Amino acid sequence: MYLYKISSCLGLAVLLASCNLTDKHSKYDNEENAHISTKIPAPAKKNIAKTTASAPILGERIGGHAVIRNSPGGDPIVSLEDYIPLRCAPLKKDWYPVSVDFDITPQEYNKPLFRKGRKIKVNGVAAGVLERDIKLPVATNGEKMWATVNGYTEKKNIRGGSIIETALTSYMKQHSGRSIADMQSFIHNFGLEEEKTLKPYILYFNYESGIDDPSPLYRLALVFQGQQLIGVLHSRPLQVDGSSARRLQRGFTVNYLSGIDNSLKEDFAQKFNKFILAVD
Repeated sequence: MYLYKISSCLGLAVLLASCNLTDKHSKYDNEENAHISTKIPAPAKKNIAKTTASAPILGERIGGHAVIRNSPGGDPIVSLEDYIPLRCAPLKKDWYPVSVDFDITPQEYNKPLFRKGRKIKVNGVAAGVLERDIKLPVATNGEKMWATVNGYTEKKNIRGGSIIETALTSYMKQHSGRSIADMQSFIHNFGLEEEKTLKPYILYFNYESGIDDPSPLYRLALVFQGQQLIGVLHSRPLQVDGSSARRLQRGFTVNYLSGIDNSLKEDFAQKFNKFILAVD
């Protein structure tokens, strides 16, 4: 069950994404800066069969030409072009489990068997080519239809600046301010959603990819008290210079910034643990 089933406030805007990839470097390039604000729908459970769901959720970006394989080092499924969006689960021995959605026709939706050599598009933009005959899960939101390829790609094939943990580490090194205003361009660029359930704390968060778990929890959240950043909550490895890490329930860690009062640290930890244990 998604977190928004516990709180009416919860929702998601996911990394960088927009439906237009044609101006990709002005719209998506966060490897040096973070100034673009775009939103896409919150994630819905992705079934392995035909279903009605929200629009595809976009995430990390391909760096150069990449091949998605059926297993680490396995047979190729699809070749993808530079900057194509996809979702990445946590890294496993230099391979990312990944998921990518591509546009399909009503005929393909009704008969989802795709042939080797079929050229694919992502949100109308040429994205690559299928490398084998394959039957794929398909979905629709009532406005468009898509098929989903699940597989693996090497770590080197993913742009580092499109990985939110890497981008946050770089951003915090380049920007000394820690207020909401100081972090706003990062929040906008990665489409982080505001959450006020854990008062007096404000979280700006995104969800996990949903590849390993169809009901994903938080992936990363900036934790503010008042207008000031006090820590970063995360489910994947993250480095925050000068911070102190505390393990929380359900595999989460919070890195508190230097100088945060111990009573504030304890209060947030207790409130978050109580909250996250109540989530299915």
